[in-house]
Amino acid sequence: MPLSEGWKVGLAGAGINFLIGLIYAWSIIASGLSRELGWSPVEAALPYTVFLFSYAFCMVPAGRWQDQAGPRPVVMTGGCLLAAATLLSAFLLTPAGVTVMWGIFYGIGAAFCFASVTPAAMKWFPLEKKGMITGIVVLGTGISAFVMAPLIHLLVGYGMRNTFLLLGALLLAGITPLARMVKNPPAASAPLSLSPSGGGGRDTAWHSIFRYPQFYLLWFMFWVGTGIGVTFVTHLDTISRVEAALERGYILVSLFAFFNAAGRIVAGLASDRLGRNRAMTLDFCVTLLALLFLLRAASPLQLGVAVSALGLAYGGLYTLFPAAVATYFGEKNFGLFYGLLFTGLGCAGVFPLLAGYLFARQGSFQGVFMLLGLVCSAVVVLSLFLRQPVAGEREFAAASRQGDGPAAR
Repeated sequence: MPLSEGWKVGLAGAGINFLIGLIYAWSIIASGLSRELGWSPVEAALPYTVFLFSYAFCMVPAGRWQDQAGPRPVVMTGGCLLAAATLLSAFLLTPAGVTVMWGIFYGIGAAFCFASVTPAAMKWFPLEKKGMITGIVVLGTGISAFVMAPLIHLLVGYGMRNTFLLLGALLLAGITPLARMVKNPPAASAPLSLSPSGGGGRDTAWHSIFRYPQFYLLWFMFWVGTGIGVTFVTHLDTISRVEAALERGYILVSLFAFFNAAGRIVAGLASDRLGRNRAMTLDFCVTLLALLFLLRAASPLQLGVAVSALGLAYGGLYTLFPAAVATYFGEKNFGLFYGLLFTGLGCAGVFPLLAGYLFARQGSFQGVFMLLGLVCSAVVVLSLFLRQPVAGEREFAAASRQGDGPAAR
């Protein structure tokens, strides 16, 4: 049985995200740069730090562009930037050169692709299936590090120039054909919109989102959630050695990556079944319980259980929040709205920096776990007050069936 057009778009988006996600195996590339070229740890980490910032903040113009021009040209441009940045890095093997290529241009290209594939896929599915398809699309990014890490580890053994050349060729050969499959539905009707009274209607100007306190609450929750996740992505290898005397920290890194990927599917199903608000509260409760468990975890097994739960909850954020933005604020300006929310990830870089400072002062991560648990408990409480600012989900779905919303497509 042939796949429907919506599923083709969703699976193409997942494939593109899978290729983009090789950046999350940067620690392996950084180790190769240090061994082969003598880069310091700071020099080797700088490209990823700059990437995180440019990726998050370029989501805003990328989302706006795809809202206006459609997803395909944005994805094609992003794919070319990703491939070019990687290929040129092979000939600019200096800290400044790789930081510009991978930190800036790879970040821009990743933003162009990620900001386009999720909304394109969501527009093909009704409201009750948006969480599911979002989870499938973002699954690609989550599982990439788990799958690509062994390949990149093998490539690094053949030299960094060859590594960048082969990865660049892979990006070009993979994203170009997949991008041709990413498109909006042919006859998309306008979704329900924002209005000052909170009722239904057509989408209004993009700046209307700033009128709603729900947006600021979602941004804060996303900032905290991604900040906790990025902290473990950055320090997990050290945490495994310090807190559980586990020298093979890569095992926990792979475990975190696996559950990060699984969480994107689980959260999508939970979001469609329980609703966006309850699913978010549950996600942050899992994070909080895992952080509290870490305060008493002393063995590799206990640490592995906590890391698995954290990975599951962290991956779920990348399904729950785009689904919530589409449900709360409609789809016409979804790319821009989610791009604005995604700036929280760029600001989340303060969390691993603070964690590194506390570890240097205290010699353990217990203080870090306590601090993260405190801010996470605040988010759990705040999530209980989250309410949809426009027509409720039932009314939204009813309007969709009458031809006023995305389900009518």
